[in-house]
Amino acid sequence: MRMLLVVRDDRARDRYIEELAALGAACDVVLTSEGLQAATRHCRYNGVLFDVPTLVRAKDLDRRLLQSLTEIYPSARLKHDPATGMVYALGNNAGPGSRDGLSVFVAACRDFLPRGMRRGERVEAHLPAVLWRAPPDGSGRGERTSTVNVSYLGCFLFTVSDWTLGETAWVEFPDVTAEVTRTRVAWHEPWGLRRAAPGVGLAFLDLPGALYEELGRLGCEPADFEVASKDKAL
Repeated sequence: MRMLLVVRDDRARDRYIEELAALGAACDVVLTSEGLQAATRHCRYNGVLFDVPTLVRAKDLDRRLLQSLTEIYPSARLKHDPATGMVYALGNNAGPGSRDGLSVFVAACRDFLPRGMRRGERVEAHLPAVLWRAPPDGSGRGERTSTVNVSYLGCFLFTVSDWTLGETAWVEFPDVTAEVTRTRVAWHEPWGLRRAAPGVGLAFLDLPGALYEELGRLGCEPADFEVASKDKAL
């Protein structure tokens, strides 16, 4: 089992590596956005861990890239208490912040198929879309919306509805194809929480051929996909 660890403080790094080793997990440490891209393109990981002070202080890290990682891999945030040496983990896969959070996270990652990632750059595009919580049944109860941005890995849809990370959603792109695209909710931005467009980030679980071609026309760059491709679903 191998993790990707984003941390710049040496003391915190050493404690994280020690704790992960005790749980049977190796890790690669990265300090920069370039390092993140290189690591995910050349290695496969079960999960990604972010040191909270690093996220707060490192203004040079590519925030879009960090979000993309959370859409693809199980992820958790770590804090190191230098006074006690304790490591705390929190996040969707680690539960509430606690001393046991890292072991909970590592256990959750054991069932995740290790993946590498070739990142398709997001392209700002407004495709009309209909968002469904269940496969469309012709009832017309889907939510009419549009994309904010798209890539070959997924898209971000504007919505003020509540969604749960990991939930399956179905999306129709009526101007592109009659086929329905099955997706997984990888990011949720609630309405009013901060000054950002509310909506959901969706990872494509399958990608109809017509949508694949339309993404190319919009300027998305195909790459060596591990997650979503024209012919392969998750």
